[in-house]
Amino acid sequence: MVRESIIACLAGLTIDAAACATHHKSAAAAPPEPMVVIVNNTNYLDVDVFAVRGTSRSRVGSVTGLSSATFSVPAHYASDGNLQLLVDPIGSNATYLTDKIAVSPGQQLELTVAAILRMSSYSVWSK
Repeated sequence: MVRESIIACLAGLTIDAAACATHHKSAAAAPPEPMVVIVNNTNYLDVDVFAVRGTSRSRVGSVTGLSSATFSVPAHYASDGNLQLLVDPIGSNATYLTDKIAVSPGQQLELTVAAILRMSSYSVWSK
């Protein structure tokens, strides 16, 4: 009786160990490629750049006056296929909010911040 119990216990442990050892590859898709945002700041003021979704905003980065910077923006910032950017010059009450820009993962967005904010512009490029 004891011998049968030991054999049954060992068989159970062997089956449990085999079940835990099997690995299946995940069927999850690779995460989408981030979007590249190039900001050309032709304004004298330093600016903070934010990605806007609804009523919330996430900081993308800062660009010093009269310079350029390149940022990698995660695709979840434009989960519905639209990206909206807010430019907030440091030391100014004015801001610039883009329209909702239709972008896809892997595309490149170029934002030019003008000396007069309302004259700023953007363009979308495929790699």
